[in-house]
Amino acid sequence: MRHWLLHPIIFYPLAIIIAGLAIVVSLRPQSWPRDPAPVSAQRDGQWLVYQGEGFNTPDQGSEEVTVVRDYFGRPLRLRVAQTVGQAAPLPEDEGTRILLSAEDAAVLEGKPVTVEISYNPLPVNAANELSVSLRGSADRAPWATQTAPPETATLRFNLPAQSGVNAIAIRPISNLEDMAYGLEITRIRIMPRT
Repeated sequence: MRHWLLHPIIFYPLAIIIAGLAIVVSLRPQSWPRDPAPVSAQRDGQWLVYQGEGFNTPDQGSEEVTVVRDYFGRPLRLRVAQTVGQAAPLPEDEGTRILLSAEDAAVLEGKPVTVEISYNPLPVNAANELSVSLRGSADRAPWATQTAPPETATLRFNLPAQSGVNAIAIRPISNLEDMAYGLEITRIRIMPRT
């Protein structure tokens, strides 16, 4: 005697539903890109810390950006690479920006800041420099650049005060121009200096 699940009226619709669910899950909609939006930092004393959820909705700029996510769509790390043939950043360049919430921007408003960026080099095409800029209402904000050793490291930058602060911008740089070279950002810490 046949099991009731194998009856054609039950089996075929059930098979179609299961196949449809498999297709939807394989598309991983939880990992699709999101529109740029401000994010709030975690607090560690005076430090504003951006990691994990802080990388959820960056503004890509002209760089190649990938938010590394887990299976459930939670952001883990931020991969940023210069485009092929992209020159070093000019003061008017925006870069890849982490948009700051109003509360975080108020903490940094008009103050010089110290920025620490922790990163992992990409295994094949790691950038050899990293530039950082505090973006604000001025069209031209200076970029600070440091050499990025080809190993997991943390770079510390001292940036001048900006008015109308709304984002922290990053740009990986490579002296080679044959492909996109980048870094995987694991954490950004920002502290206003007095």
